[in-house]
Amino acid sequence: MKQTRQQPGNKVVPFTGEFYPVADSEPTPAIPNVAAFLVIIAAALVAGLSMGAISTYQSADQVQLRQMKAQSQQLEKVKNQVCR
Repeated sequence: MKQTRQQPGNKVVPFTGEFYPVADSEPTPAIPNVAAFLVIIAAALVAGLSMGAISTYQSADQVQLRQMKAQSQQLEKVKNQVCR
């Protein structure tokens, strides 16, 4: 029976005879994904800004200001109809 010599740095997959490389050195440390980190930071910033805008829009002062503006517009309409 003929025996083949295995190449250094490769392993043979049993039953298929396929070669795959063997990592002799230590695995390289994972490089932090800067793009994903920036996307997360941007999403957090947008979420914070939107929450701030919602809370400002729903504040008591803003609600009262919008009501006063609507009443002022209604008063202008009534005034224009009466003064014709």
